[in-house]
Amino acid sequence: MFELEKAIKKWIKDLYKNEAFEDGYIEELESHLRETINVKICEGMKPKEAFEKAVIAIGSPESMGAEFYKTHTGRLSGRPPWQAPRFMPALLWNYWKIALRKLRRHRGYSFINIVGLSIGMACCILILTWVRDELSYDRFHENADQICRVVAVDHSGGNIIKSSGSPSLIGPTLVEKYPEFLKFARVQSGWSGYFLHYGEKNFMEMKLATVDPSFLEIFQYPFIKGDPQTALKDRYSIVLTESLAKKCFGDEDPMGKVLQIGSTDFKVTGVMEDIPKNSHLQFDYVFPAINMTKFRSSKLETWDYDQFSTYLLVKKNTDFQTLSKKISGIVKDYLPESKTEVFLQPISAIHLHSTDINSWEAVYPNPGNITYVYIFTLIAACILLIACINFMNLATARSSTRAREVGMRKVSGARRIDLIKQFIGESIFLSLLSLGLSILLVELLLPAFNTLSGKELSLQYTESVFLWFSLLGIAIFTGLASGSYPALFLSAFQPSRVLKASAFLTSQRGGHLRKILVVGQFAFTILLIIGTLVIYSQLHFIQNKDLGYDKDNIFTLASYGQFGRNYEAAKNEMLQNPNILSVCRAFPPSPGFHGTEEVNWKGKDPTAEVMIFSDVGDYDFLKTFGIKMAEGRFYSREFPTDTDNFVVNETAIKMMGMESPIGKRFTLREKTGMIIGVVKDYHGGSLHNPIPPKVIELSDGGFFICVKFRPGNVSEMIGFLKEKWEKFVPGHPFRYGFLDESIAEAYESERKIGKIFQYFTGLAILIACLGLFGLASFTAEQRTKEIGIRKILGAKVSGIVLLLSKEFAKWIFVANIIAWPVAYLLTKKWLQGFAYRMNLSWEIFVFSAVLALAIAVITVSYQALRVAMSNPVESLRYE
Repeated sequence: MFELEKAIKKWIKDLYKNEAFEDGYIEELESHLRETINVKICEGMKPKEAFEKAVIAIGSPESMGAEFYKTHTGRLSGRPPWQAPRFMPALLWNYWKIALRKLRRHRGYSFINIVGLSIGMACCILILTWVRDELSYDRFHENADQICRVVAVDHSGGNIIKSSGSPSLIGPTLVEKYPEFLKFARVQSGWSGYFLHYGEKNFMEMKLATVDPSFLEIFQYPFIKGDPQTALKDRYSIVLTESLAKKCFGDEDPMGKVLQIGSTDFKVTGVMEDIPKNSHLQFDYVFPAINMTKFRSSKLETWDYDQFSTYLLVKKNTDFQTLSKKISGIVKDYLPESKTEVFLQPISAIHLHSTDINSWEAVYPNPGNITYVYIFTLIAACILLIACINFMNLATARSSTRAREVGMRKVSGARRIDLIKQFIGESIFLSLLSLGLSILLVELLLPAFNTLSGKELSLQYTESVFLWFSLLGIAIFTGLASGSYPALFLSAFQPSRVLKASAFLTSQRGGHLRKILVVGQFAFTILLIIGTLVIYSQLHFIQNKDLGYDKDNIFTLASYGQFGRNYEAAKNEMLQNPNILSVCRAFPPSPGFHGTEEVNWKGKDPTAEVMIFSDVGDYDFLKTFGIKMAEGRFYSREFPTDTDNFVVNETAIKMMGMESPIGKRFTLREKTGMIIGVVKDYHGGSLHNPIPPKVIELSDGGFFICVKFRPGNVSEMIGFLKEKWEKFVPGHPFRYGFLDESIAEAYESERKIGKIFQYFTGLAILIACLGLFGLASFTAEQRTKEIGIRKILGAKVSGIVLLLSKEFAKWIFVANIIAWPVAYLLTKKWLQGFAYRMNLSWEIFVFSAVLALAIAVITVSYQALRVAMSNPVESLRYE
């Protein structure tokens, strides 16, 4: 039943809700409404109809408020600032206003939240951009899911050695015997030791790939000129990348031009776009593999030559694992004595899953490791989580300031779900603000991050819809993650409790949660600190470990042309320089990836499987590299029969079980002689692997010319060697390297990872400190009166600082207890990747604890000192 008075009161209540009216105007409008209703009733209308007609005549509260505002404002738009825009619901507009009001009123806490979230999201974006690049390798080929590489697994000598090189005939055999395989291509790539000539121009620092013609049908590299289907059909055809074509021919059309490699002419039949950075195959020019039978004595029609990588195109939806099992023993079908099995590696897995696979090819830039992808994804999640914890901590800590708001809203009819939506909306709003700032940070930090990681990363805002969805996804996830608990916590307040108290104190549940979150936050931070310390300690261990030979102050020069063929003359002229101590022709100490089982000695167990690896050098090998003898002597020109003898390392002697090896007969392949010396073990390769049994073979072959020089005046030495190079190899670019730098490259991945770890750990510490600073500020604010009373009663500043700091110190202590076991397990697992590694000492864990505690105490002490040194009279007046 219609009640006139009740309807009028509701209409008046709606007027009071409209911010355009003042009380006097509302009373006047009420009087006008009642008069109009009375007139309508006198005309014979029923009360309900009279009320409706009167409201229509006078206007609804919303329309009257808008008209009233227009007549009393100078704003051109005429829309009241409290009125929601047409595209935004009124309730959402109300939440927007409240969020902005909170930002302005609590600038300090807003700054901490926004900056913390911004740094966290920026770190997350940078790391995930790096991860996405790592996962993108070789996926740009349209048929990437159909391409695989043959990996050979050699079980000889009781070892398991994986290699990207496979028998030359395995590709054509697989295509012939198994219908799953459509095409094959053999590849040798990455070398830069060949000279290209065009007229008077010479080019050397270019990377070569020599392939079967079908290579350009399997791998779909975009062509600028020429036809990939026919570009390599002719034996003496050559295809260049765009950059090399520009370098060789300038603005001339390269098609049909002739380039020389040695004395062989190659005709340019195609120009392709530069090879993308996210390709594991990197080259500047490519020609048919059949030419390598001339340049490197490569063999294409044999099962016992394994220096080609074989790539295969398979049918769609082929399961590589099942097919691998099917073909695993194919080598034994043609080489019955072989102990080699094969499996298929998808091309998309090569970049990240090849750390245990040796390669004949030159190592491509920045080889990846799936372990580091997992680690950095975890770091991104940890940093973002630390930033979210800051938000949650500060929101729950300051819940007392919003308790009355929650109570009033509930009394006014707000449901809990409405409050949850409001608080999560505020959180997402803050997160979106932080996203904008984080994008600016990413753009500022990206150049430095690219230098650090050795990549060329960028955010393609205009080209990638996926990028924008990802960024918005990160922001919304951050908003939901950081705002979910505060929303649930605040919306649960009971109006009866929060409205009757003069000051609402945060419940114990909120206090316990803050402690748990701070402990978790610093546990993550301590984990990152320990990880950084372990990586740097292991790198320091590697760089300072005695390798058993002298790697410093040694030049390596390519043994090319007359510089190699007339080696003795070149060597004699170099030794005339008093700063040159020794010169030899050799392979520098190598990791021993490839060896032979064709060894024998007296007393060898006929059933034993052993493998010995080789280093190759001339008579001055020992002198140049400073390798020490354990017993016996090294090769000498004074003993012509030394060409039939052997020098081995200590590990080889242990493996053979010889007690007095000097003078014992030893057979290597088809050569039998005596062991004349034993060198002390030296690390020819990375410390990831143990020292293998080795024999140093005496040879005056090509390889490298290694020059040992006195420390200092490096530039003068380079100039001197360049002069000799130009004398013996005129017209060819001077090419040299430093042995210590090439050794350091073996740990380049760890060095970069360590640097990235360092910077992101620093940012994680910064974010954690921001949150701790905010919590300490709030704690000090809550205890202002207590501190004032303590000071009046004689408490010292140091005592007050200690009082406020010790609670946080307890939390950091607990965080250490949680972080240490996890850090120990993770770092121990990482160190197991090195055959020679540092001891995981307790000092690292104690130092991380002290560092975390110092950071926390310094952060908290600033706020504690500020409050402790304030005037106690002002503290007692504080409300």
